[in-house]
Amino acid sequence: MAQLENRIENALNETRILLLGSQVVIGVLLRAFFEPGFQRLPWRGEIALLIATLVFTAVVGILIWPAAFHQIAQQGEETSYIATFTSTILGWTLLPVAIALGLSLYATALDMHVPVAWVYAVVSAVVGLAVWYALPWLRHDPERRERVHRQTQKQEEENKRQGKTELPQRIKNVLTECRMALPGAQALLGFQFIDVFFDSFAKLPRSLQWVHFASLLCTMMATILLIAPAAYHRIAEGGEDTERFLKVASRMLLWALVFLAPGMTGDIIVAMYRVMGSVTPGIGVSVVFLVAFYILWFGYSTWARERSSHA
Repeated sequence: MAQLENRIENALNETRILLLGSQVVIGVLLRAFFEPGFQRLPWRGEIALLIATLVFTAVVGILIWPAAFHQIAQQGEETSYIATFTSTILGWTLLPVAIALGLSLYATALDMHVPVAWVYAVVSAVVGLAVWYALPWLRHDPERRERVHRQTQKQEEENKRQGKTELPQRIKNVLTECRMALPGAQALLGFQFIDVFFDSFAKLPRSLQWVHFASLLCTMMATILLIAPAAYHRIAEGGEDTERFLKVASRMLLWALVFLAPGMTGDIIVAMYRVMGSVTPGIGVSVVFLVAFYILWFGYSTWARERSSHA
C-alpha cells in the first residue's frame, strides 16, 4: 500500500479512536443530568458538568468534519490535503478534550466531597496535555517530517498521473468513515433510550420530553443509515466493489450526519434546563451548535469543492 494511503487510513483510524470515546462520554454526561445524585451537586459542579458536556459535543462535531469534507470536497479521492486536514483537526481537538475531562473530574470530586477538588481537575488536564502534546513534541523531528511530506507529495502526483484513486481503496475509506461515527452513535442512542426511564425525566415539562424523543429519533436514523452501507454491499452488490455502491455509501454517510447533528444537540436544551431552570438558554446554544455543525460539515465542504473545481 502506498504511503499516502497509509497516512489517510491512519488519520481516519486515529479520529475514530477519539470520536468513539467522546461520543460515549457525551452519553454518560447527559445521563448524569437525570441521575438522583445530580441534585446533590453544588451549583459550580452543575456548571462544570454542563460546560464539559458542551465541550465534548463541540469536539465530536469537529471530529466528524474530516469525513464530510473528504466525501464532499475531495469526492472520496486520496490527497495529501485530506491527510493533513485530518491530522490538524486531531491536533487541535485534544486540547478541549483535556479541559473537558478536568471539568468532569471536578464535578465528580465535588460530589464525593474531596478536598480541593479543583487541584485534581487541573492535574488531570495537565497530565493529558503533557502526554498528548509535550511527549510527542520531544520526539518531533522536523527534517524527517519534511522528508515524509515530500514523499507524500510525489505519491500524490503519481496518483494524479494514473487517474482517480482505485475504487477498492475509496470504498475502504468511506466504510472507515462510517465506522468512525457508528459506535459512538449507537452508544449515545443507548443512553438516550435509558434516560426516559428515570423518575427525573418524568418530571420534565412535556415539551422537553418531546425534545429528547426527537433527539432519540434523529440518533436512531443516523445509526440506521450508518449501518445501511454494510447491508447494501452484502445484498445488492454481493460483496463486490462497484461505483454504484461507493455512491450509495457516500450518500448514506452524509445523510446520517444530517440526522446525527440534531441527535447530539437536542439534549443540550434538556441539560441546560436541568441546570438553569429555563429552556431559552438551551435553545440558543443548541441552535448555535446545530448551525455550526451544518456549516462545517456541509457548507464549508461544498464551498471548498466548488473552489477546487473552478481552480
